[in-house]
Amino acid sequence: MSEKSKHSTETESEEPRETRTVRRLRAQLDEAQDIHKLTANPLLAAVQADRFRVSVTRSMWCFLTCGLGFTATGVQAFLAGHLGPSDPMWWGAWLVEPAFAGILITLLRWEAQMLAHGLAVDDRPVKWLKRVLLGATLVTNVWSSLRPPDGQINAGMVFLHLAIPLVVFLLAEVMPVIQARCNAARDKVAEIVPAPTSTPPSAVTQAAPARTALRLPGHLQGALDAKANEVHAEGRALTAQDIQDALNVPEEYAARLAAQLAA
Repeated sequence: MSEKSKHSTETESEEPRETRTVRRLRAQLDEAQDIHKLTANPLLAAVQADRFRVSVTRSMWCFLTCGLGFTATGVQAFLAGHLGPSDPMWWGAWLVEPAFAGILITLLRWEAQMLAHGLAVDDRPVKWLKRVLLGATLVTNVWSSLRPPDGQINAGMVFLHLAIPLVVFLLAEVMPVIQARCNAARDKVAEIVPAPTSTPPSAVTQAAPARTALRLPGHLQGALDAKANEVHAEGRALTAQDIQDALNVPEEYAARLAAQLAA
């Protein structure tokens, strides 16, 4: 072996190799960059804002139901008085507060649905109905605690029968505010989503039939592709409802995606 080739071989063997730590850190850096691109997508932020709204609303519903369950005892005590379980009125008194609560919950659900579609509910009959229902609960609970059947007033029970109906009343008033603020936050994020750009017909290929001008995260794009293939197999066009079923995105985003795919 010549001196020159021997020196070249020694130089190559002395070059540092990429260690396992470097490869692991390089992989973590690539993963971090991908995660940053996904989390920075405005559409994903809008979906997260809507899911947060649903989570908060469910918690409020749970606490509201617990409060109404407690107030039911005060209403029953107010109506039943000294009656015992042998009297049918004693059992019928248990149905009054669930009936009031059912009307209130149905009204709040309707109000939440209207707010989810961007429609404000500020009609006076709606507000008065909520106040009458909750006011009746407040009065009956306080009266039953001030006039207990045994004649002994418990200060703690008076406070609870006063505070809990007030908390239930405020919950009913706050829930629409929560809905409106969460929807405003979602719409604010939606303003950052880039507007769709026109694509020349020659640029559209059969390899990616579900691609749109909006940048979707990888898992959302995969779900959209799968849904598009399923709908194409049925011989029909992809609709906004199909996109909502696949991606769980707000109605306006689904409509925009469907319009882009149809174009």
